[in-house]
Amino acid sequence: MSFAVSEKTAFLGFITVVDHPRFGLVGGFLVLNLLGRPIEFHCTAPVKANRAQEILYGNTLKPYLFGEQIGQVLIRRCKAETAAILTDTTEILAVQDFLDFPVVFVPSVSEEAEWETESRQEQPDNILPLFQNRTAKHKFAPLKSVPGLSVARWKEANVAGSPIWIPEGLAKDFDAIAEQLAVWAKTVDYAEPFSRIRLALEEAQKAA
Repeated sequence: MSFAVSEKTAFLGFITVVDHPRFGLVGGFLVLNLLGRPIEFHCTAPVKANRAQEILYGNTLKPYLFGEQIGQVLIRRCKAETAAILTDTTEILAVQDFLDFPVVFVPSVSEEAEWETESRQEQPDNILPLFQNRTAKHKFAPLKSVPGLSVARWKEANVAGSPIWIPEGLAKDFDAIAEQLAVWAKTVDYAEPFSRIRLALEEAQKAA
């Protein structure tokens, strides 16, 4: 694979899974253009593991459900050609085995993090304050180890002052992917779309 971006792939996908206490696992997939505007949105019906799956998969169940079951279904429904997919849910990274473009992990900021936003006057006009102005004191959830998923395949990169993880299996394209993501970060806040997805999933469940 050679990482290249054309007009046809000028879209980013954002995917996450919500564990609803009543309905089960619900996945959402939002595709944005490089202005942060929605192109497509897809969600799954609630998914619950049966008892046999819980026994047979054991602690490897989540990567199977999140990545192979929910992730693949959502991505297959997408008509737009995405240059990359970003997720804030580690277990979804398991879907990388079925794709030839990168699935990038974007860590969420922990609840106890202390936010110190620098003055907008000190920053260039084209920099987003939410994503760009995080200081070293901000605490990010690391890429945790998950049974049934080799997270060592993802390598940390610094994009717009924040850590993200890019699949190292695409080693010859690692620098190109990181460089392109840094360019897109000037117009798209990589953390914000996940909030949109969760709100959309919440509204979908209310209407169900």
